[in-house]
Amino acid sequence: MKQLTNLMNNLQSVIISVDLDLHITTLNQSAKRLLYQHDLASLYGHIENLFPQLTTYIKKVIETERLIDYQTVEILGNNYVCSFIPIQAWNVVTGVMIVLDDVSKYEKIAQELESTKRIEQMLDSALEVAYDAVVITDPEGKIVKVNQGFYELMDLAENQLIGKPLKLIAPEIPIEKTIEQHEEIKGVYIKINGHKTVVTLANIYRNKQKIGIIVKVLFQQLDLWKELFEHMSQLESKISYYRNKLKEMSQKEVHFNHIISSSKAMENLKQEAFLAAKGFSNVLITGESGSGKDLFAQGIHRASGRKGNFIKINCAAIPADLLESELFGYEDGAFTGAKKGGKPGKFELADNGTLFLDEIGDMPISLQAKLLRVLQDQKFERVGGVETKYVDVRIIAATNRDLIDLIRKGKFREDLYYRINVIHLHLPPLRERKEDISALCLHFIDKLNKKMAKNIQGIVPEALNRLLEYDWPGNVRELENVIERAFHFCKTDWIQPSDISIAPANHAYPHNVNHTKQKEPAPHPSFLHDRHGALHSKDILHETEKDLIIQALKAANGNRTEAARLLNISRSALYYKIRKYGIVEESHYK
Repeated sequence: MKQLTNLMNNLQSVIISVDLDLHITTLNQSAKRLLYQHDLASLYGHIENLFPQLTTYIKKVIETERLIDYQTVEILGNNYVCSFIPIQAWNVVTGVMIVLDDVSKYEKIAQELESTKRIEQMLDSALEVAYDAVVITDPEGKIVKVNQGFYELMDLAENQLIGKPLKLIAPEIPIEKTIEQHEEIKGVYIKINGHKTVVTLANIYRNKQKIGIIVKVLFQQLDLWKELFEHMSQLESKISYYRNKLKEMSQKEVHFNHIISSSKAMENLKQEAFLAAKGFSNVLITGESGSGKDLFAQGIHRASGRKGNFIKINCAAIPADLLESELFGYEDGAFTGAKKGGKPGKFELADNGTLFLDEIGDMPISLQAKLLRVLQDQKFERVGGVETKYVDVRIIAATNRDLIDLIRKGKFREDLYYRINVIHLHLPPLRERKEDISALCLHFIDKLNKKMAKNIQGIVPEALNRLLEYDWPGNVRELENVIERAFHFCKTDWIQPSDISIAPANHAYPHNVNHTKQKEPAPHPSFLHDRHGALHSKDILHETEKDLIIQALKAANGNRTEAARLLNISRSALYYKIRKYGIVEESHYK
């Protein structure tokens, strides 16, 4: 048994054995490496959890008690040749052994053989279309290949020279020096069979060992080479084209690898975003809250190659009376409390770069006209200023609102909509791309492991199934919150179903702990949820939240920055809640 185990573990083939209930009983080292490489170790237990495409063959072997061999099955993006072997004990089938061999191993051998044949065919073709005479010999000078041009030079019929010494056929060619002294001869003028020729001899080496000699004899008019040179130029142009394409593909991976996805829809969006980044047109990104609009905006800026900064502003998180100065800046003394010397706005900070207008659907209609002018003319004046400033800024706008509906209601300018909606990217919600959930969970767990003194290995299948059954109204942000909570409550190396807590109304009140990443201001989870994550009634929650904000403002003597710190939320989130609950008079908190 020990010898058999050692044999299995040292085989390159993936070997898995299952019992009659399809539970995995044995994995060799190659199989374990495959599972860990693709983060599937958490699914170890039942073959259908790992490779459901194999179960039909396994059941058939159990039913027929016969071997099924040489089946090609796609597993984890690779093709495998699979054999399904019944395991018998005293003539009774007790299980099935599955042997998987990566097809690429055989394809590589076949490709090498095919490549060798193709090279030989190309060589023969090249010899035949060559305008001048070419002979290839072995190291001793015996002819192994010869083209039609050499037969014409020597006035001989075809197929008469293979295997014969070149020095007997064309004694004028000084091949002895090349044979004996390994001396190469370049461009020697020699008269052969009455023709004036220029002869070149070169050694052929493989792994530093001489395997032959190539002899080239120029005797045709040189202007006949013109067509060949033109063809070479075309080939160089094609190589340059594909080299640039390859470079573009590698750049796409670099600029968008922070967006974790495996679904076809998201991969197509990454490609579209990469192509859009190379232009100068404005981009509109739409999608539900928490779907990753800001991540795409960052990727587009990185891929654009613009030298300036990526500047973000959330149009919903800043009070309307402050938004104009945030965008365009202000001059010294423009208003009470203005910073001495003035302050540059987001447009100036984004010069030669990208300005990301998040939640543009919430921009006040009065400010939209000024924004339109900047987009059209790339110029503006600071608040309280007269000097016109010129900038080169690319706009990426994002919203989770229906801008067409806002236009109908008179809350969004139609001309601004068409100005920002040159290139449109719509991000699908997480419920429409649930194949991304597994990869996102592993990404969040890995990120949390690096921040915390834990080493969670992954999430068990039953817990993952709970996540797959949920519709995720809060999208990726909500998923990250659920995984973060499960991470903290997890008592083993794997997140269990009991660690997963999904409140039915999570989408009504986002609870992302990492406030710097959220696109919509949201209250901190400490006063939204009880220990088990359940939400209280809406009215009580609003009153409690409003009271907490007022208490924090009182404790901070009206200082909003300090109040936000006490509440453990971002300042933009605090501004949003103050406007929401009408906490605008100092009398509320003094």
